[in-house]
Amino acid sequence: MCDRAYKRGIGLGKGNCISLSISSVLQVTFVFIWLAGPWAMAQLTGTIQGKVTDVSGAAILGAVVTVQAADGSANQHATVTDNEGAFQISSLPPGNYNVKISANGLSDWTAKNVPVSVNGGGHPLLAAMDVAPTATTVTVGVPPEEVAREQLKREETQRAFGVFPNYFVTYEKHPAPLTTAQKLHLGVKTILDPTTFALAGVSAGIQQKMNSYRQYGQGTEGFAKRYGAQYATAAIGVVVSGVLMDSIVHQDPRYFYSGQGTKGQRFRYALRTSFLAKGDNGKWQPPYSDLVGMVVSAEIANTYLPGSRTQYTLLGRSLMFRFAGRIALNLAEEFFLKHVTTNTPPDQSASNLPILGEGTPVPLIAVDDVSAGGLIASKTVTFVLAKDLAVNGKIVAKAGSIASGQVTQVRAGQAADEASNVSLEQVKLQAGDVSVPLRSNRIRGAAQLMQYKELPDSGKVEVTLYVAENVRFPENQ
Repeated sequence: MCDRAYKRGIGLGKGNCISLSISSVLQVTFVFIWLAGPWAMAQLTGTIQGKVTDVSGAAILGAVVTVQAADGSANQHATVTDNEGAFQISSLPPGNYNVKISANGLSDWTAKNVPVSVNGGGHPLLAAMDVAPTATTVTVGVPPEEVAREQLKREETQRAFGVFPNYFVTYEKHPAPLTTAQKLHLGVKTILDPTTFALAGVSAGIQQKMNSYRQYGQGTEGFAKRYGAQYATAAIGVVVSGVLMDSIVHQDPRYFYSGQGTKGQRFRYALRTSFLAKGDNGKWQPPYSDLVGMVVSAEIANTYLPGSRTQYTLLGRSLMFRFAGRIALNLAEEFFLKHVTTNTPPDQSASNLPILGEGTPVPLIAVDDVSAGGLIASKTVTFVLAKDLAVNGKIVAKAGSIASGQVTQVRAGQAADEASNVSLEQVKLQAGDVSVPLRSNRIRGAAQLMQYKELPDSGKVEVTLYVAENVRFPENQ
């Protein structure tokens, strides 16, 4: 073309023709690069895939896999493992990623600086997860009697209103059993306490005024006899039941303060433990020491108390007053006396335990197919918690915890970009030993179906449900 233009006299030299041709080529090349750039960049993505098993090699279904750029520059991507324990997250920009895998009852598995696999290169991750260790509290190198001795030092300083000894109650969260010597020490300290002598005097004065045990007469001599009988009865009850019999049958004479649960639960606990005793092995048992101790105490009291009462009448009265008094004392200990007792340990009541509040969002990833086509009414579906749930910085439910519920209604979106809706009922998240009820709407009573979305790059479905009511977690969870 340049030759023809030159021959026709058009004012273009050969050099100009060559320059024009080069310019055209450069322009075409630029346009091609500009058009192909996005296509080329789209091709420069990779995949992280792998398989999750336990230490025995068994595949783990429903393990939560999250990946994030090692420099923290990108959002997290998440998925869950299938029946074969396999997972895959695709369309990841080239680079290194940190991988975290969580599963119910297993310790987290992590890997750092994992490169993405481009065009099928690289090796799949193989994650073998260990069983999560059970959290226990261990006092290393200290025998139980030493622990009990330290706890007993506090109990011996407990006084209601700063005056009355309140030794036979423990507020410790994990009280150690008492040895025979420690039970004897606690009993002797009680019967030798000045308040015990004073209360015996008050009781003797009331009896004298009412002329109870009239055989004792009146005046100083009558008061002395009543005083001796009252003090002896109190001392014998402590020594025989609280020391001797408790040591023989290995039971603990103390009341074990609860302070947890609703008022009704605490009331029932105080009432129930009035007719039980905790063994030195930590298990609740029938109150053998109390029953045998009352029989022995009634036999002894029958030798010095005047009147025509038989030992059986005395025993019946002892049983009645003993258990009626125990119920009243247990209720007082559970609801009142701790607030007026000195030198008690820090409050461990339920009000200080972590509470997962109603309406808290709970992100879940479906293990099952929860698309509108994969769901039918009455089907039970399973989810796993997508990330840890925490209350005031304390994790109360770990990622990978299992939730399930029953489908009641399915409604597919009308358009391709419209979210589908599924209605579930009786959805429970199992967080350790605590079952957390969930619902589809944040506000109680609002009519709303559960919406779900497909997680990008993994093909799994994520839903967000909400805590249906305040849930209190125990201290050790």
